[in-house]
Amino acid sequence: MVRPADEELIQQLAVSPLSGLSRSLGIDVGKWLPVASSPLPVTLRVTPRRHDIGWTRRQLESVGGQRIPWMVMSESWVMPFSKGDYPSPETKKLMMVLHETGRITRQEAVSMLPPVVLEPEEDDLVMDTCAAPGSKATQLAEAIPKGLVLANEPSSGRLNLLVTNRGRLGIENMLIMQHDGRHIGRMPSPGIDGIVVDAPCSGTATTRKNRELWHSWTPRVGRSLFKLQVDISFRAAQLLRPGGRMVYSTCSLDPIENEAVVCEILQKCPWLELIEVEAERLFPSLIHHKGIDNWPILDEESNVVDWSGQLPKLPGLSEEMLNPKQRGTEAPNLSSTIRVHQHDNDTGGFFVALFEHVAERTPEGVARSMILKRKLNRDPVELPRQNKNRHTTNIAPPEVIANICEHWGIDESLFSWWHRGKRVNLSTINALEKLYNPKIENSKGDFWPGNDFHPLRVIHVGQPAFTDNKGIWRTRQEALELLRPHITKGLVDIDEETMLSMIRGDVPLTEEFPVPIERGSAILRCGEYLLPVWVAARVSLMIDDKEQEILRLKLGVILGDEEE
Repeated sequence: MVRPADEELIQQLAVSPLSGLSRSLGIDVGKWLPVASSPLPVTLRVTPRRHDIGWTRRQLESVGGQRIPWMVMSESWVMPFSKGDYPSPETKKLMMVLHETGRITRQEAVSMLPPVVLEPEEDDLVMDTCAAPGSKATQLAEAIPKGLVLANEPSSGRLNLLVTNRGRLGIENMLIMQHDGRHIGRMPSPGIDGIVVDAPCSGTATTRKNRELWHSWTPRVGRSLFKLQVDISFRAAQLLRPGGRMVYSTCSLDPIENEAVVCEILQKCPWLELIEVEAERLFPSLIHHKGIDNWPILDEESNVVDWSGQLPKLPGLSEEMLNPKQRGTEAPNLSSTIRVHQHDNDTGGFFVALFEHVAERTPEGVARSMILKRKLNRDPVELPRQNKNRHTTNIAPPEVIANICEHWGIDESLFSWWHRGKRVNLSTINALEKLYNPKIENSKGDFWPGNDFHPLRVIHVGQPAFTDNKGIWRTRQEALELLRPHITKGLVDIDEETMLSMIRGDVPLTEEFPVPIERGSAILRCGEYLLPVWVAARVSLMIDDKEQEILRLKLGVILGDEEE
């Protein structure tokens, strides 16, 4: 079991501003504090639709894993240990290779709430405005395999984490783009079907994994983020089509970052309506609390400041952060939002609100960003396309697609095909039909003509699946699970003895290989097992160490074993 914090530490933390924040919200600090100061148990999602998902489940069960009972919309597990307290080196290694080979995704349990609350439909165009490191974006992509997820991340450093997580999971229905969340580019009509705004926040509900918060947080931190949170949400709301839904969430307990932001969003976006998060239906047995409409004003030590009718002079405090009663405005139904506290379900804490773009409030039938500011008294002008370079993602040339499909026996019509450098990526057809092909108008009515992602700054499209190696398009390991149902050529059947010898490190000469094999890229097949190889003078496995470790676990192979 996860170890609790010791009593001396709890007494020290009881006088921190964070504990003062919890008291001001009516949380029972005596129950909250021991949990909020203890390490989090490891929680994770199991990747759906993999051929060996049953084996993955058995591995998790073997080290004490159990399904999270309240998470019924995706397969999620909780382990009986924390990240820093694995019961053995073997267990730590197992969890690492399961994650790095894409069979599981380590993710804090309550972080899984926003994609489930959004309830995207199968063919939707969905956006995650603040996507890195990618846990929610990949969760959305797994939920709508025929849809398309726009994963946006402004930070170049964090964007690399997003790319890595997309790659290890072999996700083809995701586009990765880089914009400041306050200034995301215009979209094709009618707009985005669903948006998750998991806003940058102070993280006051992440104390179980970020212990520095106990010493660094004061109420001014949340106030400093309020405008950013509102501005990102406002831009997202402008891109949302009539009838579309938007989730706003944080991993914070602070009402300034939660309910106050919700109120300001509704003030700035009269086309939105706050609708109820149906937690009892979506998350049966999850202990949660309704949002509040009477939050207090706190000084820097988290003492409650008596309301006198005038705005206190506190760092960063503005009128928009006051509760509705203090502002003298009508309160929206904030009880339709939900809060989860750390001690409720032995998790981190979280806040979730759900909005809908009321169709009747936008008779133009398109996202608010697409409504022209004024009618043109001239013909629309075609705007210039973005400049291309060697890093630009383009439609793959027909001859390249034909070469790949002929070699591997893939039906070209199943995917959209993209070319960048020496790689070919596969994505869903929606990447073409919903984002690349349509023309996009600017606010004046001039337009980009289509067949381009501009004005969006798209960095990656779909899943890297093939790499040009001396004129031969070899499969990439991370795309093998995606390609498994579709490859009908280039497969070479071998027996188990040959497979085991290669996993142990044998690199046989091509002319001595047990079955005929052509030079270049091929995939060895033995039952359920697919092993990519490169065939030159020798037949060499093209599998990294982590995937080879999975194979050894499945087959019981120990390096250095001698045949009986």
